[in-house]
Amino acid sequence: MINSTITLAIIIIILILFFIIKIKEKSKLLNKIYELNKKNHILNQYNQATKTSNIISNGDLKGNITYVNDRFCEVSQYTKEEILGKPHSVLRGEENSEIFKEMWDTLKSGKVWRGNLRNAKKDGSFYYINSTISPIFDENGKIFEYVAIRHEITDIVEKSDKLNKILKEDYLTKVGSRHKLIEDISKSNNPSLSLIDINNFSEINDYFGYEIGDTFLKLVAKEIEKLIKEFNNYKLYRVNSDVFAILSNNEDKDTFIFNIGKIIKSMSKRYFNANKKQLYIGFNYYFSFEEKSKLLETANIMKKHSKKNKKEFIYDKALDIEKEYRNNIYWTQKIKKALEDDNIIPYYHALYNLKDEKIDRYEALVRLKDGDEIISPAYFLEISKRSGQYKDITKIMIEKSFKEFKNRDINLAINLTFEDINDEDIQDYLFNKIDEYNIGSRLVVEIVESEEIKDFELLEEFINRLKTKSCKVAIDDFGSGYSNFEYLLKMKADYIKIDGSLIKDIMISKGHQNIVSMIIGFAKEQNFKIVAEFVSNQEIFDKVKELGVDYIQGYFIHIPSEKIDN
Repeated sequence: MINSTITLAIIIIILILFFIIKIKEKSKLLNKIYELNKKNHILNQYNQATKTSNIISNGDLKGNITYVNDRFCEVSQYTKEEILGKPHSVLRGEENSEIFKEMWDTLKSGKVWRGNLRNAKKDGSFYYINSTISPIFDENGKIFEYVAIRHEITDIVEKSDKLNKILKEDYLTKVGSRHKLIEDISKSNNPSLSLIDINNFSEINDYFGYEIGDTFLKLVAKEIEKLIKEFNNYKLYRVNSDVFAILSNNEDKDTFIFNIGKIIKSMSKRYFNANKKQLYIGFNYYFSFEEKSKLLETANIMKKHSKKNKKEFIYDKALDIEKEYRNNIYWTQKIKKALEDDNIIPYYHALYNLKDEKIDRYEALVRLKDGDEIISPAYFLEISKRSGQYKDITKIMIEKSFKEFKNRDINLAINLTFEDINDEDIQDYLFNKIDEYNIGSRLVVEIVESEEIKDFELLEEFINRLKTKSCKVAIDDFGSGYSNFEYLLKMKADYIKIDGSLIKDIMISKGHQNIVSMIIGFAKEQNFKIVAEFVSNQEIFDKVKELGVDYIQGYFIHIPSEKIDN
């Protein structure tokens, strides 16, 4: 009897334990179900948010549309009934044919395609989208459909086009601007350039006033445009207040010189009537037939040389090549000695935060110390690239500036060119030093915007790598003539530094004010912070502050120094 009771008690205890275990397992299961439901609920919200804000569609292997969300219909103006089953090509803008071929080649290879497209709405108008299209694989690893997630960038593209128009068109005369000239030179095969300088134009402004001076410039531009119509491939630009340029491509040197002389002769024979003031004035003209990268620079050299010596107005490389050779040798030796003697040094230039009313960070600028003289990079940096010394200078600047800021509670900015970014050794050195000095969260890398930037994918990878180290990115010299808003968005920049040439003349150039205002307006919409550099006086400070910049840099705020101000 006792044994039976014990056995029964044991069975009851086992059953109780079994039920307790089951209850706990059920409780854990319920908790897991609850957590899964919670996560599923959050995922559904994310999914809904994605569907609400993005333009989404699915397509089969033939490119026929199998699904669209409401946002797709809203932007394209098609209903779901109208668009389902139709090929994606019904949305294709005329300019996209080559892009679509490249896109399909990428997708069929199993890779994700990213890019910008111009699509057509139902009413025939166009909209611009940034697209990410992904192949979807079945359990056997075969593609069975494609998913496209897009967001509309029409506003950005239109603003970019508007800015480019302002940058490329002289605001006063409506001929091409200096920026447009630089762009057209880079696209030409065998360019010839002539600069046309109005004699004593400053006296017209001083005597008659700026209004008549401006009217006169417009008349001159109009007359030159009329005269160059005789020559099929001549283009006119205004590169300075009283200097125009004519660019020709693939033309015989002697023919170009003769034709420009003919134009100037015709201009010099006539009077210009500006606001009832009859003006007669002479012109000087200068030529360069150099390689594209030096064409404008050498034409300007010839202009200065001609004014000084009152002779020879054609730039001839033979006249300058010996001098250039001697100059290169001189600076190569200077750089070599500076590297050996540890005389490549950083100078620091403060940036003032308008909101916080304090110095926010310092930009490291390279200098060469030669005895008591501190030499600007304008004299030696380009030569260092040709002599193979540039990489050493970059590494020294990284090491010295990082070391200086290691224990400082303030941010540092360094400058890198695409040449630096394209150098794997420099990249590795930079990231090793970021880790060594633990400076990532206080580092801003300024990337100079220029025509050198060709490989945007490499640039994007570099910036993403910087972001993993908590670094920030600034685009330097924005508005210098290579600017593109879409490219700016791809670069995921934190700051935009407006090109100094736009800022330094902002008080005397309405065109520059318009460009700066447009850049700032775009930047605010995209949450970029704006830096105005070359701020040299109170007037410019007040103007850029009024326009809405966030940071100010320039000699009015701080003169670059080897020592950091406390």
